[in-house]
Amino acid sequence: VDGRRVNRRVVESLIKAGAFDSLGAKRSQLFAIIDQALEQAQAAQRDRQSGQISLFSVMSDTAKLSCAAIPLPDLPEWSEKDKLAFEKETVGFYITGHPLHDFKEEIDAIAETPLAAVNERADGQLVRVGGLVNGFKEHKSKKGERMGFLTLEDTAGTTEVVIFPEVFSQCSHLLASNEPLIVQGTIKKDERGGKIIAEAVDSLTAARNKYTDCARIRLQAHRVNRAKLEALKKILLNYHGSCPVSLTLHFDGRGEVDIETQKDLTVQAGAPFTKEVNKFLGDKAVTYQVKPLAPTERGGPGNGFRAKGRGADQSQN
Repeated sequence: VDGRRVNRRVVESLIKAGAFDSLGAKRSQLFAIIDQALEQAQAAQRDRQSGQISLFSVMSDTAKLSCAAIPLPDLPEWSEKDKLAFEKETVGFYITGHPLHDFKEEIDAIAETPLAAVNERADGQLVRVGGLVNGFKEHKSKKGERMGFLTLEDTAGTTEVVIFPEVFSQCSHLLASNEPLIVQGTIKKDERGGKIIAEAVDSLTAARNKYTDCARIRLQAHRVNRAKLEALKKILLNYHGSCPVSLTLHFDGRGEVDIETQKDLTVQAGAPFTKEVNKFLGDKAVTYQVKPLAPTERGGPGNGFRAKGRGADQSQN
């Protein structure tokens, strides 16, 4: 291969894009031996061009491969986040996955509109979307104030978000982040399609607390005892936050009982809390009730505990 065409930069890009994955080595290992590989290739090309015959050239193909092999260093593979970032950098899109896959369930719980559906929404409709920043340009308003145009991307689509000065002043520190964002705003349509005029831009963690009305934990009655409830309470206290919690006690074939907890028993809603409770209870016990797009005033849970039964048998109240 002509070294002037396939130079170091080209080989780097091919490794980052995964073109050498079929060799069975880690991308980090291949990246570490680029210089050695290029030096070896250049030496072989110089021998061919000069017409010299070396001991290497008279070896069998198997022996050549054995002598030419460069020991791979013992290195950990690049993180999934770095691998995907390098793929996007080199070819313009993700190949082996998407950085939002680990956040998809959490985003879907908050964002009621996928980005691919923005153009289907009516002009002026309020929406809440989530995704990663795929592009950002800062501008000055007519009054000289900072504002921005953001391209937001999820696993299925992209959309433009316009951030006017008042909102920009509150969220500008988030716009260079590689972390998922949640945007709430109104649809603005023109001849090029729909865009979102942002009313609020939040990190996923902040949005989870901001837009979550309540966390509900579903308990299987036949698995519950006093010790398990005490252990669950410790988990709730370890994740103390602002999100109210309610419990649902489920009786197979008989119905359920909703238990509203005390006002001060609130949690930090989000993936870590969900993961730990689900692991402890052995199933998908945690669900969230998300605030509507046009929030209305509502009363909080009562003091103490108040149970409300439903189903075929409510005598468990």
